Amino acid sequence: MARNIGADRNGDVYRAVIQFTNRNGQQWTEHEGPYAKPAAARARVTFWTNRMACSGGSATGHIEKATTTWERV
Repeated sequence: MARNIGADRNGDVYRAVIQFTNRNGQQWTEHEGPYAKPAAARARVTFWTNRMACSGGSATGHIEKATTTWERV
């Protein structure tokens, strides 16, 4: 199924990199994105930080930027 996302255009895209720790101490990292604006990726880090705090765990993260160039194949 086709969809329209921020990576559909040329230029910079952003993703959230989130490090999780559950209440048992288990740790893992996940990536969310791409997003067209850094604020959208940053909002995902904030969301997971707040969500994990409510469940007895924790989350921290940062955003990363990549540049996309689409070319005909």
